[in-house]
Amino acid sequence: MPLSELEKKFNSAKEKVAPIEMVEAIIPLVNAYQQVRKYDSAVHCLQGALPIIRKKGEADQEAVILTALGTAFWEKAQLQKALDQFSPALDLFKKSGDKMGEKVIFAMVGITFWRKCEWQRALEIFTDVWRETDRLKVDGRFASVQGALERGTATLQNRVRMGRELQDTLKILQPLFSVCVLYRMLGDREQFDSCFDEAVVLAESLNKADILNAAKGLSQLVS
Repeated sequence: MPLSELEKKFNSAKEKVAPIEMVEAIIPLVNAYQQVRKYDSAVHCLQGALPIIRKKGEADQEAVILTALGTAFWEKAQLQKALDQFSPALDLFKKSGDKMGEKVIFAMVGITFWRKCEWQRALEIFTDVWRETDRLKVDGRFASVQGALERGTATLQNRVRMGRELQDTLKILQPLFSVCVLYRMLGDREQFDSCFDEAVVLAESLNKADILNAAKGLSQLVS
């Protein structure tokens, strides 16, 4: 659906002040904003909807909005701001018993720690995320999360290509190792194996003990 139509649909839902309809309209809209790098528009839209939904006392819908807001900050690489939204969202999902919501938050927090090179903390979280399934499964409430992960893989692969063009092993390794967990989260085992194997070889050539230790933990987790 064109962006203008998504905006029109959301504005209509906002006028009705119906939380469920607002969430159903806002998630595709912010995902579309983020698709074209209009992150500030996504953030502004979500921040405007949040007090309306809170006033209605719709905690489950508030958790979804907070998750989407954290994801928008995550795509802006404002990782602490992302974590600040994920934390209350997790509390709300736990209170409502929304297991999918909890998994989504754990996944995004784990990936955030991975991006910050806090690999051990990330691996502890991934253990819970991947305990029962080999991928993150989401419904329409988390379309912007799914979109962010897919866009994240594309961004990191572009950085890998730039590293190859520069023939800079370290600039290949860093995004390559990062993208591994995104492929794993998306359930693409073939791409995960390919990126992981190459990353280990490069880490060995550079004697990057920290990455090799993290790779060992990740290998044990996904085996």
